[in-house]
Amino acid sequence: MQQGQPPAQPPPPPRSQDERASDRPHIPAPLQRESGNGLLGLKVRNFGPLVITQNYQGMGGTGSAVWQAAEAMLQMMKLPAYMSMLHGRKVLELGAGTGINSIAAAMSNATVVATDKDPDSLVLVQSNIQANQHLLPSRHHVAVRTLAWGNQENIQAIKDEFGLFDVILGSDLLFEALHGELLVTIYELCAMQGVVILTHSPRDYRREQSLLDSFSAYFTTNEVRLTTIIHTLRTCCVVQSSGHVGCLYHTYAQSEVLLNTNEV
Repeated sequence: MQQGQPPAQPPPPPRSQDERASDRPHIPAPLQRESGNGLLGLKVRNFGPLVITQNYQGMGGTGSAVWQAAEAMLQMMKLPAYMSMLHGRKVLELGAGTGINSIAAAMSNATVVATDKDPDSLVLVQSNIQANQHLLPSRHHVAVRTLAWGNQENIQAIKDEFGLFDVILGSDLLFEALHGELLVTIYELCAMQGVVILTHSPRDYRREQSLLDSFSAYFTTNEVRLTTIIHTLRTCCVVQSSGHVGCLYHTYAQSEVLLNTNEV
């Protein structure tokens, strides 16, 4: 060691695997971590920057959890075409459950109304909105309202307060939809030239296809398999409808695609 130079510092201790992982660029995988939060039936999951609490016991373990179709919609809304379509629009989510896609839509500068018929789910949605409020643009927020499909009092209250919607979102609605009630709700709340986006994991093909066929009388429909949706939407422009009321896009959520989005 030469005179006047400070003594050499010892090398830093080896970094743990977790510390090394923190240096990797952020990848918006749908599911990064899941952990209990100490409350019975509740789990906290991280979806990119979003932190979402679920209630697996709510609505029979269905409406208050994030399933594959909701994760598929979340991935879709990260694509530039969908971000552009949502920007500055008025958006309604049906059967919001945890509210994850309502929050994601608001992050694209949309004005959003999250709805559900279940009071416990609405409380959970409000809690998740508050937990992720720092991610939302300052002048945009997510309103939470009760909406049972086909309930004219609920539908009219939404119309009186917010008017009609440019975009309507829904994930895994078809398996519990009563024939006609979902269609009536969407028809009455969708603006002319509006867009309806449904993500769906098939369960009862004949019943669900019958419901989708009934939409064709009022909407221009376009079925997109999720196995191709990533490639299709990269070149998609802002969606314009040529139908009587709007354009219904329904996609089929496939687990292998969701797994592919996690591969890094």
